[in-house]
Order: sequence, then structure tokens, then C-alpha cells
Amino acid sequence: MGARQQGWWQKNFFPDFRPLFDMISPRQTNAEARYIIEKMNLRPGRKFLDCPCGIGRIALPLAKKGIRVTGVDITTSYLEELQSKAKRRGLKIECIERDMRLIDFNEKFDAAGNLGTSFGYFENQSDDLLTLKKAYRALKPGGKFLLHVTNRDWIIAHFVPRDWSEIKGLKVIQKRTFDYEKSIIRSTWVFARDGREQDYQVDIRVYSCHEIIKMFARTGFVDIQTFGTTTDEPIDRNQRMMFIFGTRPKASGR
Repeated sequence: MGARQQGWWQKNFFPDFRPLFDMISPRQTNAEARYIIEKMNLRPGRKFLDCPCGIGRIALPLAKKGIRVTGVDITTSYLEELQSKAKRRGLKIECIERDMRLIDFNEKFDAAGNLGTSFGYFENQSDDLLTLKKAYRALKPGGKFLLHVTNRDWIIAHFVPRDWSEIKGLKVIQKRTFDYEKSIIRSTWVFARDGREQDYQVDIRVYSCHEIIKMFARTGFVDIQTFGTTTDEPIDRNQRMMFIFGTRPKASGR
């Protein structure tokens, strides 16, 4: 109960979740990083805001290409891991520990991204819009933003009420229901290792493509483009993820 009252994402969920990042192949990561660089016209020296950045799955390959990356995340251990990896690789990444609703950048970045299903965490839907507004404000006029998020229509078409996975001795069990009235996946995540279990109640609001487009437009983004894959396939019910791009107008009064 405490985890839900305080926000499940504020507890130890993400440190416990950490091993699941290792299930994402380097090939997938590299393909996504290349796609982001191409689509957002990122060249060496340009500034990119990765918020939230997690363990730096995308921040690190971008920094390797000479892009000046700032990573923001609420999970201390993730930022420590990112800083350690960057140091070992001779890369410089600015790391900031902060809630993504509370960033206060103003026209600092050439591009920004909320990547890897890091959207819809908050109890109030207005906070999802606030997240977009904060990213918008952080961009220079003409800057581009990417939201990479799960497609609600795919979830409805392929809904699985229970599944499990195992990696490096960690068993992860998910039990899910879908709240159609609020468009929220209500899940119980159970992490089990060495005979010990930890469970979390996780609520994530999910959106269809047209809903995100409306939120982008309400925020002020223009030239909104949507894709279902890194090869620019259109979004449909069979595309699990959505890549949604928007641009802050060059003559911006916001």
C-alpha cells in the first residue's frame, strides 16, 4: 500500500528492475540510437536531453558519437552506473537526479527524448502533460522531441494477464488487469531471488497514437510525426512501440 501512496516509481522498483535491461540486445540499442541520431539530426557538439535516462542505454551511444548528453533520472543507482560506464569509456555525460516533472531547463537543448516506456507513471493525467511541457521548455526554438512509448492499441490487441521471465537468477512475475475507464494497466510485479520475494503495485497509463498527437499539439509541438519502428513503418495495432516526434517552433512564444 505504501508503494502506491508514495508513487511506485519512487520506491525500490527500478533498482529491482535493473537486470531486465540486460534482456535488451546491443543490436536493438544500437539500432534505436542510430535512428534517433538520424531522425533528430544530431551531430557532434549538439545538446541532447535524455529524461529519464535510466542506466544510459541510449545516452552512452549518443555520447560516443560526440553528442553532448545530459541525463536526468530519479533513480540514484542508475545515475551512478551511467557515470561509471561513461568514465570507463572516456565519455562525458552530465547526470542530474530529479523527477522529470521538476526539470527547469529553458531553451538549452537541440533535442530531447523520453525513451523506453517512461511515460504515464503519475496518478494525475495532468502530470503527463506537464512532463511534455517541461521537455518543450527545455528545447531551443526549432529543437526536436521524441516520445518512445508503448502503443495502447497493441496492448489491447495482445493483452496477457500474466507472464514471467528469468535472468541471472532473478525471476520476475507480472499479473495484470486493464482499467478501460482510465486506460491504466494495473500490475503486480514480483521479483524473486534466493528464496526472497518483493512485490510492487504498478499503475501505468497508456495512450493511443491519436491521444499523444493531441497532447503534443496542446503542448505546442508542430511537425508531429509518428512511426512504429526504426524503419519508419506506420503505427498500427501490431506495432508494440511508438516513436512520436515533435518540433518546438522556431518562432516560439511559449
